[in-house]
Amino acid sequence: MSYPSIKEVAEQAKSWDFIMNLPQEIFGFVKATPNNIDGQILHICQYFNSEIRAKLEIIYTAETFDYIVVRTMGINTYRDVRYVYKEREIFAEKVLDALPRIIKSMENPDSVDLGEMVAKQRILTWEYGNKLPASIGDFELYIKPEKPIEHINGSIILIDYTDFTRKDQFVVYYNRLRNQFFAELKIAGVFRDSKVFDSKNLKTLQVKLEKNLQDTLNYVMKTNHEI
Repeated sequence: MSYPSIKEVAEQAKSWDFIMNLPQEIFGFVKATPNNIDGQILHICQYFNSEIRAKLEIIYTAETFDYIVVRTMGINTYRDVRYVYKEREIFAEKVLDALPRIIKSMENPDSVDLGEMVAKQRILTWEYGNKLPASIGDFELYIKPEKPIEHINGSIILIDYTDFTRKDQFVVYYNRLRNQFFAELKIAGVFRDSKVFDSKNLKTLQVKLEKNLQDTLNYVMKTNHEI
């Protein structure tokens, strides 16, 4: 089976009824239709909320010939595997029905049921995590445990310190499949692994944060950012 070129898809998207008929605003997210090509990615439509640094995007990728929904909170971006379709009509049908719910979950994380494992760990009411400083150096506390967000592979993000100017980041995840807390770093947008914060419960995680958080952020700030 042959697929149209990405330029042909871009031309078709200009008159795609699904995109043209989407509302201009949903829960404070404002619609835009850039329809620009970046390599093998066509950026068809997006909903953006600058106040909470969040974006939902509809793209087409010539790598796999799929239409995809991409979610971004801060600098946390992932492709929503529930909405990946090669058939344009099926994609439009599924996303049209789901779009308000997806955006609502981004605008109001409290509306999302994160499941029994998160409740059992008492993440949302974790006093230490919820009283972390609003900023440390150039890092802003973008996410804290009382309002975690869904991520990929069974994980949620419960702590996110980000320097949005330099695209530096320290993130703590809880993975429900492994029942484990762990952390990752980004330096100038590039991932760096970290095993220092691996924990099975919040008590252990708190000890490791008290001991290592400041030094870890200092390391990120001082590391060479040339790529």
